Amino acid sequence: MDISILSRMAHDIENNIPVHEETYQRISEHLVKFWTPTMRSDFYKHVTGNRDAFSETMNKVVDELRAKANA
Repeated sequence: MDISILSRMAHDIENNIPVHEETYQRISEHLVKFWTPTMRSDFYKHVTGNRDAFSETMNKVVDELRAKANA
């Protein structure tokens, strides 16, 4: 899937989840539940290569999910 579409989708998810201390966890759950492994992998690679283009929350989401996937 086109990385620009995945980035837009992730941004939309982040913007539609109310801000609170569990925001990153709710985004993570959404990505695991609704995105295919390939979509997540492509997105993780894109975020880690372009950290400045993503929020602190989205960077945390990617770091946490990658850590769980590699555990």
